Amino acid sequence: MGERRVAMNRCTIQAVAIGCILWGAPTPVWCKEAKPAAAPILTLEQAVDLAMQNNRPLKTATLEVEKAEDTTDAARTRRFPALNILGISGSRLSESKFEFNRGAFGTFPGIGPVPGANTEIKEPTRWSTFVLASAIQPLTPLLRINEGIRLNEVTEQVAQEQRREQLHAVVNQVKRGYFQAQQIQTALEATDEAIKSLQELDRIVQEQVTQRKALRADSLEVKTRLAEATHRAVTLDSDLASQKERLNDLLGREVRSEFSLEPVSIISTSNLDAKTVVTRALQRRPSLQAARLRVQQAEHDKRIKALHYVPDLSVIVAHAQAVNIGQVLPTQISVAGFLLSWEVFDWGRKQRELAEKRRAVDQTQLGVLEAEAQVAVEVRHLLRNLEDAQSLLPVKQLAQEAAQEKLRVTMNRYTQKAALLQDVLQAQSALADANHQYQQAILGVMTAQADFEKAVGEE
Repeated sequence: MGERRVAMNRCTIQAVAIGCILWGAPTPVWCKEAKPAAAPILTLEQAVDLAMQNNRPLKTATLEVEKAEDTTDAARTRRFPALNILGISGSRLSESKFEFNRGAFGTFPGIGPVPGANTEIKEPTRWSTFVLASAIQPLTPLLRINEGIRLNEVTEQVAQEQRREQLHAVVNQVKRGYFQAQQIQTALEATDEAIKSLQELDRIVQEQVTQRKALRADSLEVKTRLAEATHRAVTLDSDLASQKERLNDLLGREVRSEFSLEPVSIISTSNLDAKTVVTRALQRRPSLQAARLRVQQAEHDKRIKALHYVPDLSVIVAHAQAVNIGQVLPTQISVAGFLLSWEVFDWGRKQRELAEKRRAVDQTQLGVLEAEAQVAVEVRHLLRNLEDAQSLLPVKQLAQEAAQEKLRVTMNRYTQKAALLQDVLQAQSALADANHQYQQAILGVMTAQADFEKAVGEE
């Protein structure tokens, strides 16, 4: 009877030790290990702010907007006069001959006709220089120039919408990456807790084996589970390090920067109306705004092509200066007037080009309709995903509570020798899995929420 009472006491101590570990009691002194100082916590909001400031693809999109602004500013300068200087310096390949008929320069009293007879003058080849300076102010080309400026302004707006789309994509990637890191971390924490409990259980079972109160097979089973949990922890730790490096890359900083994640928090759920969110998405989605702007681009491009039927009329002021050309030709010529350029007949080329631009307008209009339909389908699909994730959350919470209660009952039965050690291990594993799945369910809702916000075009 004395030995049986001692055995009962040992079983009670063992069950209490397991219960303390599983229910989150402070870890015994012999289970504690020295840990390095924790890295600073990086919250999700801080991660998003860093990405908005430093993300490289987002910076590239910002540069595209600035490039579009520069293109528009450059197009505006075409409204002003074009100032050009043309210089030619070289030698003529053959001598020049000039013939002047009798009296070509007039007839003067007392002198008679000048020249008095038909005269031929030869100019030998020599090195000469010609300079032409001109100022041309477009008149009718201003129609095309102004239309081109409006086209560039719309292109600038397209670049801005593309940057918004890139911003939404980056924020979504950061959130998903952060949530994935949290998922790995929660799995790692659950595994670490399992390792601690298995280490304590292994110590107790080993003592019982030494005292011949437990079988060696029980000890080996515990050691096997401990080895499996340790291997799983190593794998999860590697996965977490890789995920943090990918997240650092999204944040535009050194990939080896150390940081800790904030704990997973309970989120509030809300009911959303599909019609309302689809309407909101059709108004806010950057890709849709860009598609509508592309219709305007095509319209402006079509008007520019139609304006090619208008002749190019400009005001011109020009001055020509010649150096070392001999005595016959004038060395300076200045002119002010109009410059006209008009392609009278083009064999139907402009008509075909204009027809092409009209079809491009039709294409962009169809593109808007297709984009709207795709956005509506995507938003409804992601809304259903969000509702599914939200409905799963209370299920996993109940499963967690059930696993906790089952473990409590199993430990009570084990103390009364009505359950086996295997039952305790299974209950422990079930609780750890239930805790992990509950955390995963929370993160699943947060991930679905992030995808939904991106689809709707939330800022």
